[in-house]
Amino acid sequence: MYNRGDSSWKRQPKVMSNETIYFLAQRIKEHCMKHEIKKFNIIIHGGEPLLAGIHFLKNFVGTINNNLFPDVKAEYSLQTNGTLLDEDWCKAFDELSINVGISLDGIKEENDKYRIYHSGKGSYDDIVKGYNILKQSNYVTKKKPGFLSVININADPIDTYQHFKNLRAYTVDFLLPEANFVTPAPKHSNSLSQTPYADWMITIFDIWIKEDKETRMRIRTFEFLIELILGNNLDFEVFGNSHNDVLVIETDGSIEAVDALKICGEGFTKAGSNVKIHSFDEAIETPLAKTYVMAHKYLSSKCLACPINEVCGGGSLQTRYSKKNGFNNPSVYCKDLMKLITHIQNSIIDALPQHFIDNNMDRITYEEVMDIIEENMTEHSTSSYSTFISNF
Repeated sequence: MYNRGDSSWKRQPKVMSNETIYFLAQRIKEHCMKHEIKKFNIIIHGGEPLLAGIHFLKNFVGTINNNLFPDVKAEYSLQTNGTLLDEDWCKAFDELSINVGISLDGIKEENDKYRIYHSGKGSYDDIVKGYNILKQSNYVTKKKPGFLSVININADPIDTYQHFKNLRAYTVDFLLPEANFVTPAPKHSNSLSQTPYADWMITIFDIWIKEDKETRMRIRTFEFLIELILGNNLDFEVFGNSHNDVLVIETDGSIEAVDALKICGEGFTKAGSNVKIHSFDEAIETPLAKTYVMAHKYLSSKCLACPINEVCGGGSLQTRYSKKNGFNNPSVYCKDLMKLITHIQNSIIDALPQHFIDNNMDRITYEEVMDIIEENMTEHSTSSYSTFISNF
């Protein structure tokens, strides 16, 4: 949002105006009525959304709910760094039925390298304090709070995993750093591995999968990949082959493709759509939003030749971007995703009774996947949309 190539946030208001909230509510209602949608998910994000204050949050949720009732039910989630959490916030979340996620990047020493205040002080102690307040509050939110944690490739994965277990975390989602062919991913300081992120995740997976299913911490990436490998089609932005049914509404009312695409360049997500004058359907038809919605269908030739593309889905759209080919590339994390997915698939096969294994579910190694891609690349050298996804 602030450090990866786009400064358009500086030209936007810090919070939505009442007028923008009203128009947003109208667009949600319009969209749901047209497409017969009964439940609409809203994620309140930032920056840091708690800086807007409790009054703003109550006004926002109240305006949306009043405009949707009784035809559509809005369900709310909020992502926060947790440093401002107190009992008043917990009460507000309970009253408004808002599920809360907290951003924390591992142990204190690692988190405080990146999640710092303007003064340079680390935020770890305040984040954990806020998490404990939320977890122990008398005001019970609908779901237990979960963590989002960006992977620090130089942190010990076992220490990181154990840290979240020590916090008694209910769920953790480990995120790959935002990166592409213009903005490379951080490298491991001591490893020459071509798959350092897969190696990091596999270390945790091999511990996690052996723990008791009823009591082990939920890790969304692992759970979703297992479901996809078993053939269950899920809506998940990063993996799978479903549509990405997500739009971002900026504080000025701009309707944009997902904010992670800001790493592709200055003003990259700006498409000229706004809730004051455009419908969501109109916004989705803008080139970038359309590409994002179809990201798991509009794949590069390498991805089309890959035998696990229905699980991988090409990875997140922003990780495929280059100035030369636009989005007509495999993910910058392609090898990591191949290695992680094949490792999980083989682990599942090893664990299941033979009669539960589908005839099409075979053991396959990372090296075999690369060989298959090499053999099939020429068959997928062009596609009907290759020019479209290249022109960004």
